[in-house]
Amino acid sequence: MMNSVIEAMLRYNRTVLTLLIALFGAGVYSWFILPKEAFPNVTFPSIYVSVYQNGISPEDAEDRLIKPLEGELAGVDGLKTMTATASQGYANIVLEFEAGFDDEKAEDDIRLAVDRAKPKLPQDAEEPVVTPINLSEQPILVYGLTGPVPEKTLVDFAKDIKADIEVLPGVLEVTLAGDRERVIEVIMQPTTFESYNLDINQVASAITNANQLVVTGTTEASSGAFDIELPGELQGIRSIEELPIMVDGNSIIRFADIAEIRDTFKDASNFARVNGQPSVSISVSKRTGTNTLDVTARIKAVIEAATSDTEITAEPKNDGGAS
Repeated sequence: MMNSVIEAMLRYNRTVLTLLIALFGAGVYSWFILPKEAFPNVTFPSIYVSVYQNGISPEDAEDRLIKPLEGELAGVDGLKTMTATASQGYANIVLEFEAGFDDEKAEDDIRLAVDRAKPKLPQDAEEPVVTPINLSEQPILVYGLTGPVPEKTLVDFAKDIKADIEVLPGVLEVTLAGDRERVIEVIMQPTTFESYNLDINQVASAITNANQLVVTGTTEASSGAFDIELPGELQGIRSIEELPIMVDGNSIIRFADIAEIRDTFKDASNFARVNGQPSVSISVSKRTGTNTLDVTARIKAVIEAATSDTEITAEPKNDGGAS
């Protein structure tokens, strides 16, 4: 039998060669047109439920968060195992299902069970979150931005890149790590409150009211009325320094007269570093069904263009688009 096959191949060698070339060409063509996935859209038989409550201890989280949820989730069809974890301010439950489970039905059943458990949770607990586990939602690219620039410059630069990437076709989500929220600090000495007969509520109200599109107002003084023009929206140090807080005789007292105003950042809740230097990390996830290589190429083009003429560099931490 084998000899017959070999003889036929030798007899029709041109036909065999043509078939081999055709198969090779089809393979090359498929390589270029088929979507390539570093993280294919794989549905795992697991779904997890998480819930936060500020300040709750692990012991109380078990009693007040996990147990009410477990009581309702235990009746979900097809459930194989249920694993719960209680931590400071947080609790989560991982539900594993039998192979071949209907993921949409399971998710719907879990959401209904969570809704039934909500009245049993503490009033100050946050809304429980139901999350299916899907590798396709993992970041396909993570870059670390760093450079010899002020923190504000680095953070603003990262936010600009984030905005540019978010509008690219195929991009699902862009997240930053290592960025700190910008805040304006108003620092007043206790003696200032006493000298001007102020309290903290007056100071807070003056800033809050000025940030609610209050345009103009009139303040009565001993010699008459002063027209006060307030900024429609507080934009920075200067706008707060010029903000009126009270009238002292014939003079308007502004924040610059009685307080130190600082443009700074909140304490960091997460950190990112590149080669030991502080940085801002950018993570990008793609939409399910889109071509990883195409989306990755678009993202890299944006980052390379943004960093080409600056002191800021972008170091890849992973490259999920490679395949």
